[in-house]
Amino acid sequence: MRRPVRSSSIWLRLSVLATILLLAYVLTSRRAVLQLRIDVPPSIFTSSKSCIESLSSEKVVFIVKTGASEAATKVPAQMETTLRCAAHVLHFSDLEQDLGPYHLQDALDSVSPSVMAQNPDFNFYREQKALWQTQKNISALQGARNPNFPDQLAAWTLDKYKFLHALEKAWKLKPDMDWYVLIDADTYVFYSNLLVWLATQDPNSKSYFGSEVNISGQRFAHGGSGIVMSRAAVFELVGERASMAVRWDERIRERCCGDLVLGLALKEHGIELLDTWPLMSGETPASLPFGPGTPEYMCKPALTMHHLSPADMRELAGFEQRNVRGSSPLTHRELFANFVMPALRAYRRDWDNLASDPGEFGKTGGVFVEAVSFEKCAQACEDDVKCLQYSHHGNRCHIGMSIRLGHKKVDEEGIWQSGWNKTRLDNWISIQGHCS
Repeated sequence: MRRPVRSSSIWLRLSVLATILLLAYVLTSRRAVLQLRIDVPPSIFTSSKSCIESLSSEKVVFIVKTGASEAATKVPAQMETTLRCAAHVLHFSDLEQDLGPYHLQDALDSVSPSVMAQNPDFNFYREQKALWQTQKNISALQGARNPNFPDQLAAWTLDKYKFLHALEKAWKLKPDMDWYVLIDADTYVFYSNLLVWLATQDPNSKSYFGSEVNISGQRFAHGGSGIVMSRAAVFELVGERASMAVRWDERIRERCCGDLVLGLALKEHGIELLDTWPLMSGETPASLPFGPGTPEYMCKPALTMHHLSPADMRELAGFEQRNVRGSSPLTHRELFANFVMPALRAYRRDWDNLASDPGEFGKTGGVFVEAVSFEKCAQACEDDVKCLQYSHHGNRCHIGMSIRLGHKKVDEEGIWQSGWNKTRLDNWISIQGHCS
């Protein structure tokens, strides 16, 4: 995961924002699979949307970016769960096709032909289109690698060219909306929270929100966590500038990723990122760190998460439906306490609770000691007052300063075993007081 650089001034602004959230509106209504199964049938939200009628989404556009090789599994699940109440959703892929009621537009058909002809990144794009035209099935290309970078999927290499073209097309299809929210097909949006938060913002200001990533001094919003842009910002970028995306095509090849390119394009127009982490985050509920090592999450409302499988989305949406509250937005504290904590045990075999991962600031885990057994590892955690969880693999004991659920893990190098000290976490929570 990319490591953002945070600014202390953001927290003052977000603290004020959290207060506004509670006063402004009253609610009435890569990662592994979570492994929390609650038997939510796939069609649970298709017959009854269970939307909060008092929350209007008429001026909010969701721009969902996906790939043809993953769309069939991810798009329907996202639309039936987290986006079930959205009034305007546009899907952009690397192939035009229909998935039941959902139409996927080709975000790349407006890329300059001269750029395509000279760029091997588009070889996969051409192969995919040709195969679809003849067979209406591209399964033979699933898992194809970029020949120049074998560790990268060919479909992923195309992704960075989609951002600006998708945004430009979205403006043409849905001009003058208040907010444009760019997400991936595996991004989960806490929909009610997002609408309440957007109601506190001004769409006439040139705003660009997201979870900050900093690469070589370039600040930009992480695409998978979601990127929120105001009407004024999108208009400044594409509203009166025909073929804005085409002018960037030649510059994209040497860039790592499309979210960086979007950030650079906005910066050229004087629009700087406003960091919304941890409201918008790249975590899943299974990887969400909670405890004294990562107090930033505690009382902050949750707006987005990333890397959720279709099963994860149905599970989390089911949780939201069963936990409707009328007094405040859903916070990370509530999400952890009521969704993640019930799945924790004192011990799990063949399980990695991510204690070996240093986390966002190096405060989550990554500390290790030698231990010949899981019992010795448990004792090492007990002896360290900062330890809230631990994992053992081979002769290595990992100490975690925040609690995370993690995921099932089996390899040939030894058994993964994980444990948690929930008593210490409960003690820490008890002295934090209530969120306000």
